[in-house]
Amino acid sequence: MRKFFAVMFTAVLCGCVNIEYNGQTAAPLADDMQVAVFSDPGRITRPYTVLGQASASGDYRETGSDRLIAKLRDKAAKCGANAIIITEHQVIADDSGQISTSPKFSGSPERVDTGNSWNAISEDSDLNFANSKRHTPVTTSGSVNNFTRIIRAEFIRY
Repeated sequence: MRKFFAVMFTAVLCGCVNIEYNGQTAAPLADDMQVAVFSDPGRITRPYTVLGQASASGDYRETGSDRLIAKLRDKAAKCGANAIIITEHQVIADDSGQISTSPKFSGSPERVDTGNSWNAISEDSDLNFANSKRHTPVTTSGSVNNFTRIIRAEFIRY
């Protein structure tokens, strides 16, 4: 019982990440193989097949892009993908339409994940979100908006 409460407390404290995947699966990758991450398919130097599309989402204040990318990589490995191509990164208000989006990280240089490189992409998206001046969680009516961070990707296999 104590373990159950510890897990629940951690889940509430860290926020939940939702993963959705629609596509084919192949044999899972070996545990010692890492899933590569791209934001520009033109940077992939060998032939590949798209297995499917995935999205990861979580509360904006509690879930950073690095955590969403890690969850996408885990799911991709289980689905047999060698890499993921990030196609969209956005922040939306739960009670309204789209707030900020930077599809394909417009204007951002290509980054291949080698550790902390996704911090720069996260900063790009967060900067666009902050500059939208709509990130204030309290509306004029006094209600509180919740925001969701979403990253969409394609799973690919070489």
